[in-house]
Amino acid sequence: MIKKLFGFRDRNLLINITLDNIKNKMYELGFSREFVEEIMIILEKQFNKYGKKEFQEWFYRLNYKLPEEFDDEKVAIKIYEKHSLLIEEQVKRLENETKLSWEIQTEDLQQINERARKVQLVIRDRLSGIALDLLS
Repeated sequence: MIKKLFGFRDRNLLINITLDNIKNKMYELGFSREFVEEIMIILEKQFNKYGKKEFQEWFYRLNYKLPEEFDDEKVAIKIYEKHSLLIEEQVKRLENETKLSWEIQTEDLQQINERARKVQLVIRDRLSGIALDLLS
């Protein structure tokens, strides 16, 4: 069970965190349909596991953390192999946005394969950005 993060009034801030809104934001970022579907499978599992309110809190609390399903290096490498052009494009965008190399942005992930690090960077950064976007 997720520890409650928000009081009753504050929970209204999370109302825009819905599966449809998350999916639409991923398309706005230029993600391909196939990539979005892979991410949505994981998010839908979390939604079904927690229910609407707790999913909204879980998604908001990702805050530059990775959903645990993507922690697996082999899973991340498979995603890279299927979506390498998209991942590389997003990595370049993140480098331009942050003015930091992807290596610096993934210093906490140095123990894993370069391709997996890039996938994990893109997923954690973009999902966190989507969460913040949906709160405004």
